[in-house]
Amino acid sequence: MIDSIKKILFLGSLNDDYLSNLVFDLSSTVDKYKLELYRYSPSNDQNDISGVKQVKEDQITDMDLIVSIGGDGTMLKSSKLASKHNVPITGINKGRLGFLTDINPDLVSAALKEIIQGEFQTESRILLDVKILNKDKESFIGHAINDLVINKTKTGRMINVLTSIDGNYVNSNEGDGYIVSTPTGSTAYSLSCGGPIINPNSDTFLLVPIAPHTLTNRPMVISSTCEIKLEFTEQNDDSIEISLDGEIISEISGRDCIIISKSDKRVKFIHPNHYDYYETLRSKLFWGHDKRNA
Repeated sequence: MIDSIKKILFLGSLNDDYLSNLVFDLSSTVDKYKLELYRYSPSNDQNDISGVKQVKEDQITDMDLIVSIGGDGTMLKSSKLASKHNVPITGINKGRLGFLTDINPDLVSAALKEIIQGEFQTESRILLDVKILNKDKESFIGHAINDLVINKTKTGRMINVLTSIDGNYVNSNEGDGYIVSTPTGSTAYSLSCGGPIINPNSDTFLLVPIAPHTLTNRPMVISSTCEIKLEFTEQNDDSIEISLDGEIISEISGRDCIIISKSDKRVKFIHPNHYDYYETLRSKLFWGHDKRNA
């Protein structure tokens, strides 16, 4: 057992009976290892759960483990809090796909008991730092665990993105938008746009045009030590929408540019001891499954 895992914080879908039942199932483990259970939610409409204390955000730093309950979207939000407060995180999959939340909800009690006893894998993943440059003024707008996505606010209009890497001009991409992804995000929006799957331990970035007008504009994999600068041509007279991990963060004009680099922060994932990334790919993407043989 790892003595440091004493305080466990639950995030995500906390309003149904699932957490209450989970706490009941863990009661003997809680008593045996003298664990303290907490939960956090920005809203104040949470039901009281016996044995689980409510905390404020500034208390998250004191936690030893975060357990996110929900799908991959919930896990992304929870992971940003985990990274901000430097707390390791694991996820219970109550969503549909579950690339990030790899604990089966029917087996969660056994999986958490193993983690509490020190039987787990750890994995540190990189984040994006995203800044907006307007003339000489630079403004930080946020981190991304999966990706930064650029779209036009008006549908039916193309966007022309000029990409530079470490100050060197690379290409002009005209199309529906543009994605800068981490390896974690390579199985998200990037994948549906023709991007490759990258092992999440790779120290790389992925640049993916969305529906490029020129078919020779292909995805690129570059080192995460690079600084990426995205500019826009004068034809982009409409505002441009920026999303981080699927959440709209900002709208900018075509005169602004975006600077992306690797964050100093990381997020530490805790996986069950039997976790296998490639098995996750096989099961989620149905590799090797032929319906004709079903």
